[in-house]
Amino acid sequence: MPAELSFPSRYERRWQACHFFGDDADRYAGFYTQSDPLADRLADWLRGNGKAGQALFEQALRQGIASVDEPSSELRDFFQEVEAIPPWVDRAQINRGALAYQRFGLVGMIILSAWSLLNGYHSSAAVKPLAMTGQLRNNPQRRLAETARFVSEATQVNGLRRGHRGHEITVRVRLIHAYVRRECLASERWRTGEWGLPINQADMFGTLLEFSLLMMDGARRLGFELNDSEADAILALWRYCGHLSGVDPWLLSQLQTEAKTRRIADLIHLVQPGPDEDSVALAEALLGVPGQNAPGKAPNLIARFVMRFHHGLARALNGPEVADNLGLPDDLWQYAEYPARAIIKPLERLRRWVPGGNRVAAHIGNGAVRRDLSRLLRGVEPRFGAES
Repeated sequence: MPAELSFPSRYERRWQACHFFGDDADRYAGFYTQSDPLADRLADWLRGNGKAGQALFEQALRQGIASVDEPSSELRDFFQEVEAIPPWVDRAQINRGALAYQRFGLVGMIILSAWSLLNGYHSSAAVKPLAMTGQLRNNPQRRLAETARFVSEATQVNGLRRGHRGHEITVRVRLIHAYVRRECLASERWRTGEWGLPINQADMFGTLLEFSLLMMDGARRLGFELNDSEADAILALWRYCGHLSGVDPWLLSQLQTEAKTRRIADLIHLVQPGPDEDSVALAEALLGVPGQNAPGKAPNLIARFVMRFHHGLARALNGPEVADNLGLPDDLWQYAEYPARAIIKPLERLRRWVPGGNRVAAHIGNGAVRRDLSRLLRGVEPRFGAES
């Protein structure tokens, strides 16, 4: 048995984890009590400096910290880390990952909701900040569209470079997380001994896995094809996004290869707690969104089809145990992945055969997503500010 150390009670099956994953198990669990100190310090400074501080933040975000005369240490330290380019960053590889990701198109957005997000809700501890702040229950349709906007902008070619929307949103979301941490910790309901810190390093890394590894796995299940180079490129994109988001370098190093990423994902799956009533409530709120989002001249019929397809895919991808725990419907729609795959696989063969097929498929998929997001957001783009 490993030596006794102090961990939040959410760290389950520790003996098994240490047996199979060695020192990495406790090292990972240690991140439950680590936040993002640079973002937390900056959030406190901004709270105390009002509009003048916010104006300096906006200037540094858009023009770089070098453009700010005599910045505060909080502002300087935060943006020096954001602007630092880790030695492993390969811009060309990240752009290849963006193009590969864009090929998933609207199907990718369904996977994001039906698997990536729902799977994350299965951890009762990880969802506590969402549950306590009402971030999903209040207008879930809008909240999910905003999440999809973030993912879309982050996966544009050069989207994570300064001056591009993906970079800006990522940094803003990092600051929002600091405000949410502060709000949760100020609440008498927050239980650090059970859940660790709100939006801690481990859970931030889990979100990166949802947007990268789970997205790739879901796409492959539905017939999309990714070679090893493309998979590693998608991981590199989200690794850099994680750097901008303030995720610890050791955690980010786990995204170096797909094999390494799967190992840490297996560890996380082993030690996560199961769902509770907050998990089920958040899943229920999310399940109500797909039908509301459906377009078309026959909205009731289309909405019903989209909703049933989404729910069936959610059960198929998450598996019966997670699906039952979250209250996902159990009907024949769980087999909808098979006709979907029968449609997608021939298109993937055509993509590989046609010269320039990769870029054409990326262009079509990306355009469809961006048009649909414009429709869902109704021309009111999210600000991704502390008040969002």
